[in-house]
Amino acid sequence: MSSQTNKSSITSTDAAAKDAGFENFKDFLEAYGLRLHRHEDVEEEKAILRGMGYGV
Repeated sequence: MSSQTNKSSITSTDAAAKDAGFENFKDFLEAYGLRLHRHEDVEEEKAILRGMGYGV
């Protein structure tokens, strides 16, 4: 994660996952045991990203 990045300006889930050190959003989901094809999982992961300061 880049300390120079203003996280709140990152609004794409894929960009936020990459900034957090993952290859993509799918990898970020799977790291938390969640699945891309489940709407509830995607919404939970977005909430996690928002909690980390991202503007998704």
